[in-house]
Amino acid sequence: MAYTHRRTLLILALLGALLVTAAAWLAVRHPLQAGLLDPRSNWARLAGVSWGNFAAHFALYLAAVTAYWLAVRSVARQAAEQTDIAAGRRYTLATTIIIVSVWAAASALLLGAAPAGESRDSFDYLFRGRMLVEAGASPLAVTPDTFAGQPFYAYLTWTNHVDTYGPLWEYASAATALAVGGWLQQSGNWNMAAAACPVTAASCTMLAAYVTGYRLLALACAALCGWLIYSMVQYWSGRWSVVALAIWLWNPLLLLSAAVGAHNDLLMLALQLGAFWLLQRRHWRSGLLLLLLAAHVKLTVLVLAPVIGLWLVRQMGWRRTLGHVLVAGAVAVALSWLLYAPLGGWQTLPRMLAERSRYVANSPHHILYRGLVAAHQPAALVRTLAITAPSLLFGAAAVAGSIHLLGLRRAPDSDPRREDRLLWRASALITLLYLLIGSFWFQPWYSLWLLAPAALLPQSRWSRNVLPWLALGSLWSNVAANYLPTLAVLDRTGRVLVIVALTWLPALAAAALQKIASKRQEAAPF
Repeated sequence: MAYTHRRTLLILALLGALLVTAAAWLAVRHPLQAGLLDPRSNWARLAGVSWGNFAAHFALYLAAVTAYWLAVRSVARQAAEQTDIAAGRRYTLATTIIIVSVWAAASALLLGAAPAGESRDSFDYLFRGRMLVEAGASPLAVTPDTFAGQPFYAYLTWTNHVDTYGPLWEYASAATALAVGGWLQQSGNWNMAAAACPVTAASCTMLAAYVTGYRLLALACAALCGWLIYSMVQYWSGRWSVVALAIWLWNPLLLLSAAVGAHNDLLMLALQLGAFWLLQRRHWRSGLLLLLLAAHVKLTVLVLAPVIGLWLVRQMGWRRTLGHVLVAGAVAVALSWLLYAPLGGWQTLPRMLAERSRYVANSPHHILYRGLVAAHQPAALVRTLAITAPSLLFGAAAVAGSIHLLGLRRAPDSDPRREDRLLWRASALITLLYLLIGSFWFQPWYSLWLLAPAALLPQSRWSRNVLPWLALGSLWSNVAANYLPTLAVLDRTGRVLVIVALTWLPALAAAALQKIASKRQEAAPF
């Protein structure tokens, strides 16, 4: 057993070194300072637009995800075979140290990479955070073009739209902008009198500091998510907790989305996982309240409402569930009013929802949208079929799917472990359903919404053998979005087709192979 442990740790260290090397490659090829010198740059422009660089980037992501997949399989095999409790504890500690160390090292290296190749969201975050801190302007009510003369405006994507996020994110963003601004002033690097980046080095230093501040916030949320996942799995099955941690922290998509993209989805997921943590310990009202607060970062978390509602009905029946929902809802409404009031109140919501629902991106519905537009269909019909219909279809599918998975009033399993896993599995399936059906606007890092509940199921072959390849597809689609417009081989509709296919085909192929392998195991005579 000791030899097996040592061998697994050696394999894990070698695969971790490959992940760290991939992170270093990305940072060297797409350095942060070079990326800031061109407000509209991306990784393709920084590395040089060519089919060779395109293929090299594809190959790097394939190698990173393969290393991740092999690492998870290795740790899972060890967890399944573990019998010696004392040796298992020492192994678990050593494995945890390796997993966290590799994550920290890769993240630190990725802090040196330019953000625009992954996404431009961090530029919008920091500009709106500064709007709130320095001008007292609510990003939920005031658009950035009001401050078009301010530094870093040239880096924005959404200049004439209000922000699409909730007040909890705006306060977290403002706190980050305030902390970075304070550090710049204390360190003597604050110089707003200088011409804005990319004109002067002093301004670019400030911009790099703001980008790094938001990345550190995302990394802190990713670490909190990792602890919550580890804690929830350890609560019922200690030896599988390190597998869950590896599934989360070593996922290359997670590494890039936090350390490079700084996406606020990680704050939403931290609150969502916190709600799961409380529900696991049967703190019903606190769990519901935290879930409702997560919706004040991004409304997306509410896709889980049917799942969590019916799961609670399984645990305590309709009457008690309704009572807890009413209490938590009443507190959430009061907190919501207090959170929104300084930012313009609830009246900011209609404009945000109307603006956000105008666009489609990188989804199967985007292909439909492009086809309808090419066929010169009326704008109202295009919006109905490509935007409104998917939302309605998902709503119906989420309710029907939740009833199928959880029942309207089925008695809970006598083993609470199975009940917790049922919640996580149902949450993962409904999230997948949303990404496939309901999300007419899809970005690569949205796959993290699925990774979070799936990481809580480390014993699931689906989590270990299929989900890594969805991460690969998401990363590949981002490379295509960087390179294909400049390579100009396809028109816009063709590029959308390629992006959607790249996103989902690796996972679909892995799922098919997993199904075949399962059937062969069932058919085996021994």
